[in-house]
Amino acid sequence: MRLEVTSGQGVHFHEAAVYGSDEEFLSVLIPFLRRGIDAGEPTIACLPPAKARLLRRAFVDAGSVTFLDTATVYANPATAVKHYRDVVSHHTQRGARQVHLVGELDNPGHVTPWGPWARYEAAVNHLFDDLPLWSLCTYDARTTPRPVLDDVLRTHPWLALPGGNHTSSTAFTDPLVFLETHVPDPTEVALPHCAPTVELRTPHPEQARDAAHRVGEQAGLGEARIGELVLAVSESVTNAVHHGQPPVWLRLWAEPHRVVTTVTDAGDGPDDPLAGLAPAQRSRADGGLGLWIVHQVCDYVTMHRHEDGHTVVLVVGARSK
Repeated sequence: MRLEVTSGQGVHFHEAAVYGSDEEFLSVLIPFLRRGIDAGEPTIACLPPAKARLLRRAFVDAGSVTFLDTATVYANPATAVKHYRDVVSHHTQRGARQVHLVGELDNPGHVTPWGPWARYEAAVNHLFDDLPLWSLCTYDARTTPRPVLDDVLRTHPWLALPGGNHTSSTAFTDPLVFLETHVPDPTEVALPHCAPTVELRTPHPEQARDAAHRVGEQAGLGEARIGELVLAVSESVTNAVHHGQPPVWLRLWAEPHRVVTTVTDAGDGPDDPLAGLAPAQRSRADGGLGLWIVHQVCDYVTMHRHEDGHTVVLVVGARSK
């Protein structure tokens, strides 16, 4: 049975499943995948390795499912948006009427910092609304923190239940309201307590690039990652100088194999709550294209307003274990 999207909700059908056992996971997922396979529609799974193995063992038609690599697709939210749009476009150009997609992050709230992904889950209600996509986002209640699960209910219009049933989420919040009001947990990527390795007041972009390169080398990043850091810092400083309010402060901290950066100005930040997750729909003069680049090359990005202005937090590299 094809579940039709209700009037006014667009083409994208966005639902979540919160499960408490492997059996419940399979009782939601297998009917979802079976529906797509039986309809002859592209059926895709992007799951952590352990969950993918569980599905392959339990589902006799797992060979009909295309499995994607979570490390590639979920490198960051902007990459996921681009990857999924490309995947759906690929299939629709070949005649697919609808694409069935199930995805699960790797231990959100612990291994995967949740703040940027909460923003993603809200934003795709708009960013994918033109796509013939039925997406199911699964969350393991055994390991996912309660605040993350609360956000899941607020960002998904529909909930998938065992046996292929569905219900609306009574906690669903208008995505633009969620994006305007959601505040990431400040401890998920805590800023270093020590003095910055480099601190510059209203630097020129060339000064910012030179500083980022030096700090990247000091942190032991490889050349490719240093290049991404330099690009992200340059774009963020350029946006702050041209679209924010002075003064602009650039701060960089070198850690082993990781650089943490903040760019702060006295303005209010971007007007568009979707900024950075997709290329700017308006004129590129608003800085949207630069923010999109930043969100793709960094491991972690958050943007927040505060009483002193607006701050972008960037992380390139992984914390040493």
